[in-house]
Amino acid sequence: MRAVGLVSGCLMSLVSAVAGAQTAPDVVWQVPTPGMLENSVTAVGWSPIGEGVAVGSTDRWLRLRSPRDGALRYSVLEPPHTHGPGQIAYSIDGGLIGVEQRAFGMSFRVHRASDGTGLGNVLATVGADGILTFAPDATLLANTGGDGTISRWRFSDFTFFRVTGSGYQEVTTAFDVSPDGRFQTAARRGRITVQQRSDGAVVRVLSGGSTAEFSPDSSLFAAWGASPVNRTVIWRTSDWSVVGTLPAPTPQEGVAALRFTPDGDRLVATGFDPYLDSQGLWQQKGFIRFFRVSDGAVLWNFDEGTDIAVTSPVAWSPDGSRFAYGLYGGDVATASTPH
Repeated sequence: MRAVGLVSGCLMSLVSAVAGAQTAPDVVWQVPTPGMLENSVTAVGWSPIGEGVAVGSTDRWLRLRSPRDGALRYSVLEPPHTHGPGQIAYSIDGGLIGVEQRAFGMSFRVHRASDGTGLGNVLATVGADGILTFAPDATLLANTGGDGTISRWRFSDFTFFRVTGSGYQEVTTAFDVSPDGRFQTAARRGRITVQQRSDGAVVRVLSGGSTAEFSPDSSLFAAWGASPVNRTVIWRTSDWSVVGTLPAPTPQEGVAALRFTPDGDRLVATGFDPYLDSQGLWQQKGFIRFFRVSDGAVLWNFDEGTDIAVTSPVAWSPDGSRFAYGLYGGDVATASTPH
């Protein structure tokens, strides 16, 4: 096992500067969360067959909206003590919606996409070799039969979280699986362990945070970390060499999520950026930032009309022409993908 740091001898140094002028996404529709309670949108998912945009909020509701105009189709209140949806992903065929609750990072609840009916749960387990395995619970198996829908999911669409210890000794490990199923990463305390899923062999140990994402073709892996330097690092998975770093324009900003575009050519970061206003007071704005992967250039930095934070990852329409995202104040929106 050989540790790989953020070395200066990478293939390219992706130094980027964010344009000073504020710009807003080309919004197609934007709607608030129903009800009077304060909440934030934490998760969005776009049906692969284009039939709906699923939205999860801190008020514990899963809502399905029309991708055309955002009209509400149905709402489902998630179970008590779950803290609401933290991640949302559709099954490969678009017939199911998976909702990972913020309180339970090693499972996701399966809903029928047509009407929101809860069918059961898919459970993730960490083996002695550190590798994740997935299985339906008894309820899901009884409601669906067969393999309990296991073959209908891309587990790379979720990050799974395991918490061990308690109090000051509590440690959270974030697991990600590559789309091709070859690799699994486990991020904890600023280190990312890369393993082969076939035999559990450790391939590399990287420096980076738990906000991470594989490219759609599994050829790249990106991870953001705030410490010791606020930046996103991109590795090439064929040899796990660093191919680029994306420094944060300001050291205080936080990245909520990373997503590659469907073609893998761009990396999109969402999050928040604190700043001092003209009165010397701290303010904050959300951002959606598109990087070109080949050279790290910031192609678009949307930080207007983005509330004080963009609190979800982006979710792509089936043809990639639009993306959905959620805001701190409870709004969800779709916008045209810039070209």
